[in-house]
Amino acid sequence: MSDPGPEHRDGDAPEPSAADWADAERQLLADANALARDNAMRDRGRKLGGAAGAALAAAMIAIRDIYEGPPKDDGSVVVDAPTEPEDLDRDGLELGADEIGGLNDVAVPALPRRPAVVGRRTSRRR
Repeated sequence: MSDPGPEHRDGDAPEPSAADWADAERQLLADANALARDNAMRDRGRKLGGAAGAALAAAMIAIRDIYEGPPKDDGSVVVDAPTEPEDLDRDGLELGADEIGGLNDVAVPALPRRPAVVGRRTSRRR
C-alpha cells in the first residue's frame, strides 16, 4: 500500500494558511520582545545593586505581571440590523400578547415633545 502523502493522511490537521503563520510569527516576536525587556530590567538592576538589585527587579517584574494580568482581547463587536432602530421616545411601543408571551397587549405611548433648552444662563451680579 502506498503512502497517500502529507495532505491526505487521516487525522492530520489541514495546512495552516499564510494568515495563521503571520499571526504565529507576530506572537513569537511579541513573546521574544517581552522576554528581552524583562531580561534588560534584571540586568540593569544587577548593574546598579548587584544580586539584591537583580532580585528587586525580578520582584517588580512579577508584581507588574500580577497587577496587569494577561493581555485582554478588546475586539470590537459589529452588529448588522436589517432595519433602522426604532425611536421609542418618538413612536411609542405596541406589542401584541402573542409577541410577549402573555395574555394582554402592551401599549406604551410616545413621550410628549419638550421644548429645546437654549439660551444663556443668567447669573446675578451684586
